[in-house]
Amino acid sequence: MTLDTEDEILKDFMIEAEEILDGLNEQLVALESQPQDKELLNAIFRGFHTIKGGAGFLSLEAMVTLCHQGEDVFNLLRQGERQVDADMMDTFLKVLDSLNSMFDELKAGHYPSPAEPVILQQLSAYLDPSAPTPTPAPSPVPEAASTATDEDITDSEFEALLDQLHGTAAPGSQPAASSHADTGAPALSDSTEGDMTEEEFEALLDELQGKRPTPANLETKSEPVQPVRPEAKPSESVVNPLPAENKVQPQSTNKPAAPSVETSVRVDTARLDDIMNMVGELVLVRNRINTLETAFENEEMAKAVNNLALVTADLQTAVMKTRMQPIKKVFGRFPRVVRDLARNLKKDINLELRGEETDLDKNLVEALADPLVHLVRNAVDHGIEMPDVREAAGKPRTGQIVLGAAQEGDHILLTIADDGAGMNPEVLRRKAVEKGMMDADSAARLTESECFALIFAPGFSMKQEISDISGRGVGMDVVKTSITKLNGVIDIQSEMGKGTTLSIKVPLTLAIMPTLMVMLGKQIFAFPLVNVNEIFNLDLRHTNTVDGQQTVMVRNKALPLFYLRKWLTRDTPDAVKPETEHVVIVNIGTRKVGLVVDQLIGQEEVVIKPLGALLHGIKGLAGATITGDGRIALILDFPELMASYASRSY
Repeated sequence: MTLDTEDEILKDFMIEAEEILDGLNEQLVALESQPQDKELLNAIFRGFHTIKGGAGFLSLEAMVTLCHQGEDVFNLLRQGERQVDADMMDTFLKVLDSLNSMFDELKAGHYPSPAEPVILQQLSAYLDPSAPTPTPAPSPVPEAASTATDEDITDSEFEALLDQLHGTAAPGSQPAASSHADTGAPALSDSTEGDMTEEEFEALLDELQGKRPTPANLETKSEPVQPVRPEAKPSESVVNPLPAENKVQPQSTNKPAAPSVETSVRVDTARLDDIMNMVGELVLVRNRINTLETAFENEEMAKAVNNLALVTADLQTAVMKTRMQPIKKVFGRFPRVVRDLARNLKKDINLELRGEETDLDKNLVEALADPLVHLVRNAVDHGIEMPDVREAAGKPRTGQIVLGAAQEGDHILLTIADDGAGMNPEVLRRKAVEKGMMDADSAARLTESECFALIFAPGFSMKQEISDISGRGVGMDVVKTSITKLNGVIDIQSEMGKGTTLSIKVPLTLAIMPTLMVMLGKQIFAFPLVNVNEIFNLDLRHTNTVDGQQTVMVRNKALPLFYLRKWLTRDTPDAVKPETEHVVIVNIGTRKVGLVVDQLIGQEEVVIKPLGALLHGIKGLAGATITGDGRIALILDFPELMASYASRSY
């Protein structure tokens, strides 16, 4: 049976459930080290309870059953009747995995499959043996709701009672709530027992309001509950203290206040993309007007153009912020990844997260998830040593991995640092020679940074044995490719015996890119500014040739020199070669190269446009844009450009 994935209620539930499941992933891992944390236990309990409520409304019985069992176990834990142990944690994580699988089925439009019976049996075993095994109800209405209101009251009285419990009723009607509570209503006394937090109380009331009993349900009395209050008349204890004029008043006072609770609204990402595209077009118009304005000597027009530039920049920033998400959305999965992998490898590892609130474009957040997972797994497997080895080296038995994020200007810096064994440059050189990547002389000339960069080569691995975790030499190559596609760069710093730090630098957004505009012949090209290291004029008489490659000395280091005009244009070379040329030093991964250009135009923010059919598939081009004077500029992709052209004899 399939679900209607376009149903608005289902969409809302899936959005909320995804957020809760992400939170549960972090909370459950944190619980293992803080088993007595009451707030943590309450938060996990609320997570299961909320998912159960929404799933019950949508008749997702498999989710209801599993969440109900988990909720019961956490109710015992928060009341102190049981203690968290390692086996219990394994079961909880299996429950979370099962819920995630069910959620994936939901996204595919199918009703979720039931959880494995062994998981439900394990949960049942953790419940108090003196109590009957909980039977999940098909409806998400808590048991408290059916026992607390077994008296005959009208809809308006029911609403008034809820308002009193919320604390919004008139002062004159407050005794009704206290009277109801004092008479031993199970809804409050049984479910809280002094431990219920304000958030749980509000959640319970929200459920009651959303699933208000019908008059038929109210008339049905529960026989076991009758002896609890033999001396009181239920209808009098609830209704009599309520003056007639106050029965409607709480409803009227609540209605105007409702809109103030809504402080946010969910917007489809496609709409945000459309708005961002329109802002991009506005940026192009601004650039065009800036260019035209220079032809006029009009002070008023200059002021108007400056104001337009400021407003456009503010609008661009505001729209970008609407697309931003905290990197925590990605970081949240790593405590579980490290925990499971460390247990599998029998290592002791502590993961520290820093800068979780750093904001990044939503598309980048999603694109960074897989590369970061691989880098963290790599740090656990390759970086951190076994506890006995660490102890013998004078280190703590527990290894440390720090995952951090910080904003630096218009870029985000991500770091993955470990205090493990570090990388040995000599071993990397030897591996490169063994795999036929280079000869011994070339390997000996590699700097430490160039040695570390070898791990990004396809098929390169430091592992002696292939496992299900690593050793195939594929992952790091994919990581570098993924980061490059995001216009990012990755760098490695490592020290033997002290650890390794990988740094990833990516732009805040991919929609608008700062560039350096240059001329090659009669065509304009845009260099992504993130790749540009420095610019200078070069006297061509001061170049050297090493192994057949023309080089230029920059800060006592020989860098290869290439003439882009020969690669990218068909213009005939000038009859008389100039004595000096403009050289742009660009970063390509951990390497630097010099590129000779004909003319420097200046910096400009551009909007990346896809290439047309004629240019699509040409190596070294990332896209195109429109310059301020209305001409077309081609945006270069340096890693692909160098891979395609550098081996040619130019």
